[in-house]
Amino acid sequence: MEVKKRILVFIPEFPVLTETFIERELEKLNEYEGIDLVIFSLKKGRGDISDSLKKKVVYDRLSFGDIFATILYFFLHFSELRKIFRELKKNSYSVKISSYDKDKESENTYSESVNRKGKKSDEKFSNFYIFFKSVAYSRKFSKYKPQFLFAHFLSESSSIVMYSSKILGIPYGISAHAKDIFVTSSDVKEKIQTANFIAVCNENAYEYLLKKFGNLNQNIYLIHHGVDVNKIVKSVENKDYKPIKPLILSVGRLVEKKGFRYLIDAAKVLKNREIDFLVEIIGFGPLYEDLLIQIRENSLENEVKILGDNKGLSNEETLVHFKGSSVFAFPSIETEEGDVDGVANVLLEAGAFKIPVVATDAGSTKEIIIDGETGLLFPPKESVALADKLEILLSDEKLREKLGENLFNKVKEKFDINKNIVLLENRLNVGLGLEKK
Repeated sequence: MEVKKRILVFIPEFPVLTETFIERELEKLNEYEGIDLVIFSLKKGRGDISDSLKKKVVYDRLSFGDIFATILYFFLHFSELRKIFRELKKNSYSVKISSYDKDKESENTYSESVNRKGKKSDEKFSNFYIFFKSVAYSRKFSKYKPQFLFAHFLSESSSIVMYSSKILGIPYGISAHAKDIFVTSSDVKEKIQTANFIAVCNENAYEYLLKKFGNLNQNIYLIHHGVDVNKIVKSVENKDYKPIKPLILSVGRLVEKKGFRYLIDAAKVLKNREIDFLVEIIGFGPLYEDLLIQIRENSLENEVKILGDNKGLSNEETLVHFKGSSVFAFPSIETEEGDVDGVANVLLEAGAFKIPVVATDAGSTKEIIIDGETGLLFPPKESVALADKLEILLSDEKLREKLGENLFNKVKEKFDINKNIVLLENRLNVGLGLEKK
């Protein structure tokens, strides 16, 4: 009988309503016969979780008792821990990747994020604080006897796993996405040099990391997330949603980079053109009240709805709305700080239901939405252009069918989770020493 290899997956919050791709990917990994998963999370999210994963999740975080125990552990193992900390931080650069960096820095370079007076001491304190937490969490991780650590996000969570890996003497890997690469990344150089792999889920972020770190890129891999089209469609096959008007659906967190303000402006344009339509936005976030004010000020209460009372809807409820929509709108932008989408999961879900998409080309959207083939593109922040594209699709059923069918085929070809999960399994196998690199 084959002995399974235990992998501890560290995720700050799980399952997150807007990060269904993580739950789906872990569900698939859990089906792999050679892996025994432990999902370690600090906070329980409001997302859906499959029955097969429910017993795999541990929710735990540091208590006062843990802090005191860690202080004692530090005193007893000070020399060893100091050596680990110094080794990982030797000649290190704390890197924050931003849109400013994209314009200013050339290929094969990296820069110190701290140059101004007073900032270096803050950075040192921050590094030590994360290291201290890592020591505490490594003691918690060790209870589950993992043979590999796997962190989501290239930010603090993977820094904790990086240190814990060294403390526990076991390998680790990272799954990196979008904002955690462009805005909140930390210890990137050290992670590239010490992780068994960093799996990046979209070409935009992947190519940027390669450009940013030049000859350090040997452990960076492009591994797309995906969806199980048949499973998604089947999950709501007995449920229907039939709006009284042609439905323009948009789904995402109510934050700046999703560009919902431009969709509301586009709705105003469509209303002035006397187009028959309904816009539904499913999501939650800090811009909820601002968007409601924008809707009221433009007298769009009958045309634009934000569903879920700033709590969002479950994935199943959301999929039912996909099923009943005529067009999916994705007005995403890149923010000034560099936050931008990768290949958004909602685009894959639109494809599963053969819903045509109108989107910007921000981030990695063009990996899946090809103008005139799998959807229609418009320039970011251009509300009139968005309205024009929406009007085209609302008035042309044959074009909607063509684009929806092509998008469906694109998702099946490039973003099938049953195919893409094999690439991640291979990386994990290498990390566990089960396959040659």
